[in-house]
Amino acid sequence: MENIIFSFLISFLQHDFLFSSCIPSSRQCGCPYQQPFISKTRIVGGYTAREHSWPWIVSIRYADMNKPITDPGDAFCCGTLINEEYVLTAAHCFDGRIRSLSNYFVVIGAHHINDTNPIRYNIQSIVLHEKYDNNLFLNDIALVKISHKIDFNDLNIGFICLPPKNIKTYPYEKMDGYAIGWGSFEESGPSSYTLQQVRLPIISNRNEFCSNQIHDDHGQLCAGLIQGGQDTCQGDSGGPLMIFDMDTSTWNIAGITSYGYGCAKPKFPGVYTRVSVFVDWINKKMNSSCQLLTTQISIQVLLALFSMILYLK
Repeated sequence: MENIIFSFLISFLQHDFLFSSCIPSSRQCGCPYQQPFISKTRIVGGYTAREHSWPWIVSIRYADMNKPITDPGDAFCCGTLINEEYVLTAAHCFDGRIRSLSNYFVVIGAHHINDTNPIRYNIQSIVLHEKYDNNLFLNDIALVKISHKIDFNDLNIGFICLPPKNIKTYPYEKMDGYAIGWGSFEESGPSSYTLQQVRLPIISNRNEFCSNQIHDDHGQLCAGLIQGGQDTCQGDSGGPLMIFDMDTSTWNIAGITSYGYGCAKPKFPGVYTRVSVFVDWINKKMNSSCQLLTTQISIQVLLALFSMILYLK
């Protein structure tokens, strides 16, 4: 018991806490049951996240159909739960990869990449942005619909809030962004087995080192340190860049990890898809999916009724 208390005190001294006033519930976005450790010091240049403090993180994986169902699969991207059935990620994660949806699945509620009992969901559909450009990474955003709705009564699983929509400059310069993922610790290095997090200040698109990196001032943003040392890396793609909203005491997804030149190199900050300009697109795609499902169900009901009428005759 003394060792546990001592370990907690060490963690407390090394990190800050964001004591959120929001009340975790199955209907509250951006409000984790376990409050994350937030460090102002030093994924690359980051540190291990507190277990289940980012309950919306998703591991997107490819499964070899020749291997047993218990095989953990190959994790190639991250994603973020935005409600009970949709994951937000980067379009480039599936660029040229989509062969059969049965080969893909997502793992939710994991902290270690090789957890022995992950909560696994099959993928029902993948929607890439219609104007996604795989050369310039423009509109690098995608929606993944999972096979059935998630039970948010599990305290280790939650969903993040969407940001204010259509605000070109959100997130604002010098805001503290936080990125998470199981990506490499260094360029071309091995992936992490435990979820990592890193603080990445938002950089103005007018900054010369950012303007040299981005191709769309509206839909892309930069985050990181000009001097380098802190960044996302291979394997973190599609994961969230998150902002803590002090007014609502909740987390929102401000960016999606898109691309960068190397990892944590000086004068080369990471580039992220600016989610605020895509909120309408996200809602439209989710609503159209619901309408399509309703139409399909209605047709099935009508066919069933028609069959009954014929049978009664």
